[in-house]
Amino acid sequence: MPSLIRCLRGRTALLCLCLPAAAGCEDMQRRWKDAFEKKPPETPVDPLVKPLASKAVDGTVQSVAYVDGLRKILVRGYGVVVGLVGTGGSDCPDEVRRYLEKDILRRQTGPADPVAPRELLNSRDSAVVEVTAEVPAAALNGATFDVIVRALGSQTVSLEGGTLLECDLKLIAATVSRRAIIEGKAICSARGPLFVSPFRRDSSARPDFAAPSEDARVGRVLGGGILREDRRLRLVLHLPAYHLAVQVRDRLNSRFGAQAPVADAVSPDTIQLTIPPEFRRRERAFLELVMHTCLNGNPGFLQRRAAELADEILHPDALYEDIALAWEAIGRTVIPTLRPLYDQPNLAASYYAARTGLRLGDQDAVDPLARCAAQKTHPFRELAVEELGRASDSRRAADALRERLADPDPRIRLKAYEGLVRHRHESLRVTRVGDNFVLDEVDCPGETVVHLTTSDEPRIAILGSDPRLRTPLTYHVPRLITLSADAGDAHVRAVRVNPRTKAASPQLEAPLELADFIRFLGDKPVPQSGGAVRGLGLDYAACVAVLHRLSRDGALGANLVIQRPSVSEQLWKLKTRERPESEL
Repeated sequence: MPSLIRCLRGRTALLCLCLPAAAGCEDMQRRWKDAFEKKPPETPVDPLVKPLASKAVDGTVQSVAYVDGLRKILVRGYGVVVGLVGTGGSDCPDEVRRYLEKDILRRQTGPADPVAPRELLNSRDSAVVEVTAEVPAAALNGATFDVIVRALGSQTVSLEGGTLLECDLKLIAATVSRRAIIEGKAICSARGPLFVSPFRRDSSARPDFAAPSEDARVGRVLGGGILREDRRLRLVLHLPAYHLAVQVRDRLNSRFGAQAPVADAVSPDTIQLTIPPEFRRRERAFLELVMHTCLNGNPGFLQRRAAELADEILHPDALYEDIALAWEAIGRTVIPTLRPLYDQPNLAASYYAARTGLRLGDQDAVDPLARCAAQKTHPFRELAVEELGRASDSRRAADALRERLADPDPRIRLKAYEGLVRHRHESLRVTRVGDNFVLDEVDCPGETVVHLTTSDEPRIAILGSDPRLRTPLTYHVPRLITLSADAGDAHVRAVRVNPRTKAASPQLEAPLELADFIRFLGDKPVPQSGGAVRGLGLDYAACVAVLHRLSRDGALGANLVIQRPSVSEQLWKLKTRERPESEL
């Protein structure tokens, strides 16, 4: 008995020692599991990650992965605005001044450079500024974007008429002080003439046009930011598995990598993406196709899938966008399946089938989209016009857009014009006015429209037939310009004041024809025969201010339209779930 008791005690002690060890092993296993297994997101919010409610998304890349790298990134830098006339200022933090002095010297290419950094920074004809921007998602090297320019210190009164010298923009860290110099690699640069809102003094100006500020110390360089390297994009698997990463890689390269690979499985949960050259400036379209690409690339399977989607799209609650993208991701083999749907009475099915066909190069899809664009009550009318504008190498699409220039809806006319710009259609007379902006003249029926851009590229378009200014008219900006014409005058009297010398020019004669008048405003002054001078040399913002005031006074002879975001830009706005770390 004593020996039995001793034995039981020994086993009890051993059991007591083993229990904590077993618990510790289970805990360690759980920790390793949590550390090395990526759990799928609980509530994906990225529109690229959709619930599996359709064959269009079932079994596609989006069912196993999401895109990382879709957020915009904020960049900031410091620079110098030159070309001001006594409205600048030199006060700024000491660290910013030291940085700019070194930067100016670094950019000088030789002893012939006349720029003395301290003299430049101390001049009231220049201003030290902070430059910020949002780099678009999925942008490629060389992509351009608007930048915001804000004067530092309190001395600067106005940035009007200024030009931003080239400066570097770097990634903004959340913990960096706004007064501190940002260290690290420059990923963007910025330069160009400033667009300072000309509407801030006009109480009749539309409030939505005053962005980003009504302060003359704030301006924008339209399209002045340039990206120096591709934005990183990657697919991240919900559940890491190297064999799945390889499958996704091979499938994407098979579908989109005919010229060069577009996907690389760099880890069990990450596939690095490269935007193909043919999708430059259409990066979002490429990503949508990637996410709707079926993992099963068997031709017979894809053919059956295309037919099943053709049946599904006729349902009133069909996921039209997903179905269309799934078709497009399959490729040109779906065109025979699509063609019977082009004349489908279901308007959504007809539009999305034709859209897919046109994107895949089927010229027979132009006619149904053109009919869609011509119907005043068609729910996809504006989108159809945009699709015709995006069609590559399609004469039929361009001709269909040309017909829409006479549309009674001004929005449709402007969409058609924008599409013709992409097509570089011969119906557009394109002129580069000075170094300021592009002037497009489009001879077409209907009310004359003058369209002004306020983003990406300074551009003025005139849609109509030989419009003329209406007299009488008057326009006056002290120490800059005076325009006037009495009723019945054959010309506009113009006087330009030299902002530096304050000397006024002789009275010049500006034409009443609207296109010639706009060229006269923006062209550099050039002597003509007989001693006359043609051209006032106004910058884009000043030209826009003149046109806006003449329109308000009823003297423009045309309906002035200020650029608004397009329907497609609204559709592509994203709210994405991202990793917290930087991609750079």
